[in-house]
Amino acid sequence: MIVVRMNAWLWAAIAWIGLIFFSSTTVAGESSEEAFSALSQLFVKHLQPGTSSYDIVHLLADKSVHVALFFIFAVLLWRALPNAPGKIVFIVIAGAVLGSCSELLQIIFPARDPAIRDVLINIGGTALGAGVSLGVSKLRHGDALVKCRVTLRSGPL
Repeated sequence: MIVVRMNAWLWAAIAWIGLIFFSSTTVAGESSEEAFSALSQLFVKHLQPGTSSYDIVHLLADKSVHVALFFIFAVLLWRALPNAPGKIVFIVIAGAVLGSCSELLQIIFPARDPAIRDVLINIGGTALGAGVSLGVSKLRHGDALVKCRVTLRSGPL
């Protein structure tokens, strides 16, 4: 069982959950559409709304927001939780629950479209964030470096 004490990282994770829930609202959806429209006019002027190229760029931008939100959530949770067996599993499950709740929340907001695909993308972003956090943690504590040196000294298999 993972016991958590309140620390700055946990408070940051809780605040990030609030941001994720806000991102499910109509206001956030409209704001992100306006931002995408302005940025696309600035950086990819040759793409016109309604074309398949524009739609692909829009889809990638939209889904990258999901990945980024849940990647950061996983990193914050990684820092907030103590090292314990099952830490990665706990974080991925927390991301799955949060991602499902944020999609379900969209049901009550007009012009929002909850989707199972987005829940899966949220889980992927969480898993990616947890995996990167694990890798960075191992590098910071020298585990990966020691294994790398041993492998290099022992030669090829």
